[in-house]
Amino acid sequence: MRVSHVRALRPRFAVIPLIYLVLPSLPLALLAHRLALVPPGYINLEYLLIGAFSVLLPRSVVFVLLLLESLADFACAISKTYMLSMSDLIESLLSVHSLPTGRILEISAVLALVILVCAAVASFRPRSEDRLWVAGCLVFLIALIASASLLTGRNPLVRKDMLYTQKRLARAPILSLVRLDIYLRGVNRASHRTDSAWMNSASSRAVAILNRSRTAEAPNVVLILVESWGLPGDAHLAQALTAAYRDPRVASKFNVTYGSVPFEGSTVPGESRELCHSKMGFSILLASPQLLSGCVPAFFHERKYKNISVHGYTGSMFQRNTWYPRVGFDRSLFAPDLDKLKLPDCPGAFPGVCDAAIAKWIGSSLLSANTGEPRFIYWVTLNSHLPVPAHPSLSDDGVCSTLPSLQASAPLCSWFRLVRNVHQSVQQMALAPSARPTVFVLVGDHAPPFADPELGREFSHTEVPYVLLTPVAAGAR
Repeated sequence: MRVSHVRALRPRFAVIPLIYLVLPSLPLALLAHRLALVPPGYINLEYLLIGAFSVLLPRSVVFVLLLLESLADFACAISKTYMLSMSDLIESLLSVHSLPTGRILEISAVLALVILVCAAVASFRPRSEDRLWVAGCLVFLIALIASASLLTGRNPLVRKDMLYTQKRLARAPILSLVRLDIYLRGVNRASHRTDSAWMNSASSRAVAILNRSRTAEAPNVVLILVESWGLPGDAHLAQALTAAYRDPRVASKFNVTYGSVPFEGSTVPGESRELCHSKMGFSILLASPQLLSGCVPAFFHERKYKNISVHGYTGSMFQRNTWYPRVGFDRSLFAPDLDKLKLPDCPGAFPGVCDAAIAKWIGSSLLSANTGEPRFIYWVTLNSHLPVPAHPSLSDDGVCSTLPSLQASAPLCSWFRLVRNVHQSVQQMALAPSARPTVFVLVGDHAPPFADPELGREFSHTEVPYVLLTPVAAGAR
C-alpha cells in the first residue's frame, strides 16, 4: 500500500488531534481483553507526538512511524503483561509458528487491522493554514496528559509512597521499552557475577533433602512446574488450591511443606530457575555445556537417575526439543509422543494434552514401573495458561460458589479450577502404589497475567508458591 497516493482528508484542525488521540489506539484497546494483555496506560503519548510532526512529514513517512509505534505498543503491552524482556519477546516470536492455527490467524488479523488503521490515520492532513494550530494543540495535549499522569501511581519524580496502580493515564511504549532494556542490561550484568547468578528455587529444597538422605534406596523425584500458579494475596484462595494435600491419607505417607520462591519473567525463566537455580532466563536455550553442568539433571545423572521431561505441547515451542537434551534429559515427551499413547487433548490458549491425563500416565507408566534405576521426572503443565477457557473440560464440583472472590470473576474461577485440577491429579498420583518412594515438588512459574488489572493485583508480582511432598520413611509405598 502506497500511502502517499491516498487522497488526503482535510478536516478542521480540531478534529485531527482527536483522531490521533483515539484512532491509533483502537486496535490494542479492542483486542487487549481477547489477547489477555494489560497496556500500562490509557493514552499513548507517542501517537500524539507523531501527530504533531505529521504536519511536516509525507504521508508515507507518517504511515511508517504509526506502524512502528503500533508494533511497539503491542510489544510493550505483551512485555508488561507476561513480564518479558525484549530479548525474551524476540525469542518467543521465533516460536510463533508453533502456535495453534487459530491463534496464528488471530495474530494475522490483528496485524491487518493495525495496518488499516495506520493507513487511515496517515491519510488525514490539516489544511496549510491549520498546521501550526494542529501541532500546537497536540503538543499542549502531550504536556497536559503527561502532567496529569505524573499524579497517578508511583512515580520517581513525585512522592514515591503514593498509591500504586497498575495502569496510568498515559503510556509511552518506546520509552518504556528503552527503559526496560537499560534496566535488564544492568540485571544481566549483575546475574553474570558469581555472587548473584544463583536464584532461589523450590527444586533446591528437594536437592538438599537428597543430599542429607542416608537411605539405601534412592527415591524417584517428580518436579512439576505449574503454569500460571501465582501466589494469591487471599489466604483462603491459596489454601483452597492446595487442599488436596491436607487429606489425611497424604499426611500418613508424606511430609508436606509449603513455601514460596522468587520469580522473574515468564515460563522459560521459571524453567531456568527450577532446573538450574539460575537467573539466566531465555539464555538457557543457548547456554554452554559448562553452564548447564551445574543444573538439576546433571545432579541426578551423577546419582544414576534416568531423567525424563514431559510437556503437553509441541517440542518446538521455545525450542524445548533442542535444549532439553542439552540440559541433561535422557528422554523428552511432547504432544506428538503423548498423542501416540492416546492421551486426550484439552482446549485452551495452547490446546494440548490434558494435565490430568499426563499426571495419570506418569503415575501408572513411570512411578509404578519396577526398574533398577530411580527416575527424575520433570513436567511443565499446560492447561492453565492464560487466557483460560470460560468452561474448562473439568467436572464442575461447585467450588467456585464457596469463595466470594471466585463467585465474582469467571476468569479467576476458571484459572482456579485448572490449577487446582493439577494438585488433585498429583494427589492421586502420590497416593498410588509406587515401586520406590517418591519426592514431589510442585512450583509456580509466574503470576497469572490476567487482562483485568484488578485480578492481577490479587497476586504477588515477586513470589510464586511451592509444595514439597517428601516420604515420611524411606520405605513408603
